[in-house]
Amino acid sequence: MKKRSLTLLLTLVLLMGTAVSASAAEMGFSDLPAGYWAGEAIRNVAGKNIVSGYQDGTFRPGQKVTYGQFAVLLARAFYPKEVRAYEDQGYGGAAPWYWSSVAALRDHDVLKGTVMGRDTGWPELKCGGDYVTRFDMAQLAYNIMRDYEQTGSAVEREVVHFRIRDWADISVEYQDAVTACYVLQVLRGHIDGDFDGAALMNRAQSCVVIDRLGKALGVNIGTGEYTSAGPAGATLLSGLPVTEENVKDLLQRVVTEWQGNVLASTYTEGNSSAEVQAVIWSYDDANGKKLSMTSGSGGYAAMLSDRVFGRHGFPARKLDDITKMRAGDLVITLDNGKIVRVSTYSGTKGEMMTLEGRMERGYGMYYLKEGGGGGSMVITPDDEFPGRTYEVWTRYPE
Repeated sequence: MKKRSLTLLLTLVLLMGTAVSASAAEMGFSDLPAGYWAGEAIRNVAGKNIVSGYQDGTFRPGQKVTYGQFAVLLARAFYPKEVRAYEDQGYGGAAPWYWSSVAALRDHDVLKGTVMGRDTGWPELKCGGDYVTRFDMAQLAYNIMRDYEQTGSAVEREVVHFRIRDWADISVEYQDAVTACYVLQVLRGHIDGDFDGAALMNRAQSCVVIDRLGKALGVNIGTGEYTSAGPAGATLLSGLPVTEENVKDLLQRVVTEWQGNVLASTYTEGNSSAEVQAVIWSYDDANGKKLSMTSGSGGYAAMLSDRVFGRHGFPARKLDDITKMRAGDLVITLDNGKIVRVSTYSGTKGEMMTLEGRMERGYGMYYLKEGGGGGSMVITPDDEFPGRTYEVWTRYPE
């Protein structure tokens, strides 16, 4: 038992340095020069007690990272509650020092498609001492994206391979993972344009990946909880700044992608945005019920919003002046105060709109047509429905 405890202690020292993370993050590491490319990410990850420096004040950014070590970093960043639960439970026997982190990742299907997922020696995983390749790093990050249900717009994914010079060297099994990592800007490749998947990860790169992944998903690393203000830098799911022109362009491409028969099962992964659901379910229909979030206009509007702004972050807020609505905003159609449908404003201006929530013909909306076909519509003139009013919700930052 003493021998195993000593081995555990030495392994943890190699992984995390020594227990000086918070102070080292505040003071700076002696081997990180000013302007070091990964300095900000390292300090951020260390400041959350996910990784530590060494007793001599160094961080050793170029040191290679093993699968076991990377599993601990990922689990601490995105699944800390599960890790603590497993630690409290205990495993006993010959379980390796990183088993609680691996168990947490396994429960969320994060290990699938990687060396760790293929290791049949659980709980004594044999791959813990091998170094992580960029291929498996991308796959692990991608699996976390899927667990948090945010992998980027399919429109953006279709063109990523043009940016990767060695795309032909990326096997099919890793292409989805690499693509999603580029779309959400978790990876940017080498200066020469190569992905270089067989290369081994080091401590600096690991911190950068975790930092970027947390920001892309709108997650506070170290807690696994979502931020309230949306992804840092307020970028769209495509990685572009939040401007009406960028939203309009991306929205049109997403709508084109989802033309035709739009069944609930085809967009179920993108229609449960907490932000959009909170808006739509704040209204009742004429029967006192909520609109479906997995079909119909509610589900379609949620899918469009999520494909543009992402599923998490960018909280929705109601506009006091509906004449200020912009492309991508949610338009709630009410009939005598009861919800009738949800539409997404396309950005095509109509003839006029009054402050009292009344619209005239001409405002273009994206809407799910009868029969499940995705397409567009034009607001019906108010004189045909005298009791009809509109409320608009936006996810643009204030």
